[in-house]
Amino acid sequence: MRRTRWPVIGLILGAAAGCAWGWFGAGGYEAIDSAVGTGFLCALAGLLVGAVAYAVAEYRDRKRR
Repeated sequence: MRRTRWPVIGLILGAAAGCAWGWFGAGGYEAIDSAVGTGFLCALAGLLVGAVAYAVAEYRDRKRR
């Protein structure tokens, strides 16, 4: 898998996990609002994790050269 896709994969997985967490964790009270908000924040966190993983992998490749 190409490393350039890692931030996008992190974004998608973070959004999916956040939506599920917000939906099932709301207990039925305004579940859609909770799912959207939590999904957005987890998508940002997933994007950040993917970007850091990409940067670390690039750094290791440059160090080996």
